[in-house]
Amino acid sequence: MTDDARGWAPRLKGVVRRVVPERQVILRTDGETRYVRLTTGVQLAVIAGWLAVAGWVGFATVGYYTQGTMILAKNQAIDRSRHAYRKLLDQVSDYQLSIVGITRDLKETEAHLRRLFSQNEALKQDLTSTAVALRTSEVERSRIASSRVALGDQLELLGSELRQITGKNNALEAHIGTLRRHLETIEAEKAEIAAERAALDDRMWALHNDLEASNSKVALLQNNVRALKGDLRTVILERSAIASDNDGLHGQLSALQRTLEEERDLHRTELRRIADRAQQNIRTVEEVIRRTGLKLDTIVPLPDKELMGQGGPFVPYHPDMRTDDEDDDTLRGSLNQRLERWSKLQGVFVALPLVSPLTDYRITSRYGPRVDPFNGRTAMHDGLDMAGPYKQPVTSTADGEVVFAGRRSRYGRVVEIDHGHGLMTRYAHLAKVTVRRGETVKIGRTIGLLGSSGRSSGPHVHYEVRYHGKALNPAKFLKAGSYVQSKEIN
Repeated sequence: MTDDARGWAPRLKGVVRRVVPERQVILRTDGETRYVRLTTGVQLAVIAGWLAVAGWVGFATVGYYTQGTMILAKNQAIDRSRHAYRKLLDQVSDYQLSIVGITRDLKETEAHLRRLFSQNEALKQDLTSTAVALRTSEVERSRIASSRVALGDQLELLGSELRQITGKNNALEAHIGTLRRHLETIEAEKAEIAAERAALDDRMWALHNDLEASNSKVALLQNNVRALKGDLRTVILERSAIASDNDGLHGQLSALQRTLEEERDLHRTELRRIADRAQQNIRTVEEVIRRTGLKLDTIVPLPDKELMGQGGPFVPYHPDMRTDDEDDDTLRGSLNQRLERWSKLQGVFVALPLVSPLTDYRITSRYGPRVDPFNGRTAMHDGLDMAGPYKQPVTSTADGEVVFAGRRSRYGRVVEIDHGHGLMTRYAHLAKVTVRRGETVKIGRTIGLLGSSGRSSGPHVHYEVRYHGKALNPAKFLKAGSYVQSKEIN
């Protein structure tokens, strides 16, 4: 050991003693005091032990976290492998299904080709048999041609005889044509003759191998012709009977025509009665509208198509204008015009507030100028003040829709109802409102209770009728309602 090393060792020990000096631990137990000496070496050993334990714990912790990361990576790799394996299994299943479908298509194609091959063989056999049949038919055709000539001569004789019969009965053929659908027996015979002729023609062109059978058919045809002659005579007799039946039918037709004229006259009378009743209703409703103060030509104008006259003075047409000698079309047109006019008037009539909103009342202030009850000055009063028992039901005076239900500064609690055609009624100073805005009400429906809310001097209902915002006299509407009760409107 060199001198430097020998000098360095004592200095190191001195540094260690200064950093970790010798210590004493005093322990007292049951009054006795003991001293435990902790030398520098012991302290260094304890420190070294603690450092070893801390190093081992740190290493174990790092290893644990490293191992967890590796396990997580391995688990993810395993999941990816499983996913790839599932996709591979799905692809294998798809391939198996494709192979099964291709195999099935190949089997169906093979079966179809076999059927086509069988059909081809059958067609070859059919062509062979057809060729043999064609050669046989050529021989038969030559033999049939010779027989056809002889049969043609006989048919020529038969045709000449038929032409003679036709010449004798030309006058009857037209009438037989019209009666043919009514004579089932003759039609059956003719159908049989036609069928036999068709069968004979078929045999002439297709068979012609049995001339004797053709001769018997010709004989049968001659017998049928003779039978037809007898049927023609029967038709002549039936024609006479039909003519007499026609005379009877003409008599019945005349009677039916007379009955039809009577029914037509009754129909015209009924149309005139309906038209007169409609006109009476039109007049009544028009008079009611006039009595309310509304302008009739403004609220229910006559349409332009009801203006009549061509040349001369201009005369507006009204449904009341008609003559006594009207035909059916004119009468129907007049009735349609009146019914159309009545329909329009009826729509307006239903909207007219012709009844009182109260059952028990007295009028305390009328429509028009008056002395204001609060300031004594002259003012315009736009309605009727109708006093009555407090909280008496106030009802709608016509069908309509509630357009306002609430409070207004001067009117207090108020309800306003739109009746259509520009007509609106207002009910003010109510104690309670029992309807809501937007609610549809019928005539006689309770809309509130009589009160004294707002600018009021006592219990009453301020009742207004307005047309396109302009106030009208409600008393005229009440008088018009009394006029309606004295008339009958159907």
